[in-house]
Amino acid sequence: MSRAPLPVVTFVSRISARPRPAPGPPETYFVSLWESCRMGRRSPRQTQGRSRASFSPPSSVAPWRSRRAIAIGLALALVAIGLAVSWSISSKEPANHLDQARKLLAAGLAGEAERALRAAIIVKADAPEPYRLLLEILRVEDRSLEADRLAWEAFDQVPPFDREAILRELTLIVLADLPDDLARKALTRWSTADPTDIEARVALLRRIAAMPQASDPDRPARLAELTELVANHPENLNAREALVSELADAGDPEQGRSILDAWPGLDDTRDARYWRLRGRWNLEYDHQPERAIQAFREVLNEQPHDWRTRYRLARALRQTGRVDESTTEGETVRRIREVLDPLTLTPRLEAALSHPDESSSRLELAEICNRAGLTRLAEAWKSL
Repeated sequence: MSRAPLPVVTFVSRISARPRPAPGPPETYFVSLWESCRMGRRSPRQTQGRSRASFSPPSSVAPWRSRRAIAIGLALALVAIGLAVSWSISSKEPANHLDQARKLLAAGLAGEAERALRAAIIVKADAPEPYRLLLEILRVEDRSLEADRLAWEAFDQVPPFDREAILRELTLIVLADLPDDLARKALTRWSTADPTDIEARVALLRRIAAMPQASDPDRPARLAELTELVANHPENLNAREALVSELADAGDPEQGRSILDAWPGLDDTRDARYWRLRGRWNLEYDHQPERAIQAFREVLNEQPHDWRTRYRLARALRQTGRVDESTTEGETVRRIREVLDPLTLTPRLEAALSHPDESSSRLELAEICNRAGLTRLAEAWKSL
């Protein structure tokens, strides 16, 4: 049973910046210091009537003090200019990156737009707009694990009044599928506009594998393309995950094992994408349910709403004689699938997300997330 499909919203229209007062440029402060330093070389007549702090030094030290004041003033002025330029550039960079990302996305260049958005986040980590637009891209490409990490980073960085928008995006990503036709259309456009966009192409191939149509590439063609992508980009985990899954579905576990064994990094650095596949191999091909249990628990630590992995965990527990634990996991699977049933979830989400400022809506969203196993997300909704 898939997640509830919801209509996709136009990317650019979703990004609306809240006006905030811009901080004053730093040169104002340093100009006043420069003026005060210039006082050291004024004549007594020029300084007459000024405060006592602006007296003229004795003639024996006046030339030295005057040259020293000029040097200090010049140095401070140069610092002021440098900081002013830096302030001007840094204050414009996030907006420039965001504008560039919007233009790139409008042209179908999602990969380049993603890079521009990540650059905007580096420049100004508390700006919500780059996060929101990047989460939209990750949603279309079904990169839920990466979206989860990004959303919590954003939740910690953005001002409190912008957190609701971040939680909204994350809730849709983890609970609601995009309609297949809309996702395919976007992914086809992106991968056509930029043939080097690996993420868009891999996401499209995975959608084709999940719901093949008559005009789609067949499995041998998909396997050939994914094999080439992994060979050319061995560091891309999404391409590797898609290839291993395709090989399993094609009944070629040995070839899949070789791709899985070459997964980059050490065990303690690998995420749910690796452990989900490793657990499947342990359970279905190697007949090692104990090792499968460990792998599946690693997955559920990151993605507790993954009912397919939880179902395999229940099977592994039963094979090891842990019947009570298996029964508990099986009941959890049934509850999550019931919550994610599109017929009931879609209207509940639409009603709650249409009025997120109301406490009743936030409590409803928290209840949905909690029943799906997403306790952290549920608590975040309650905290708003």
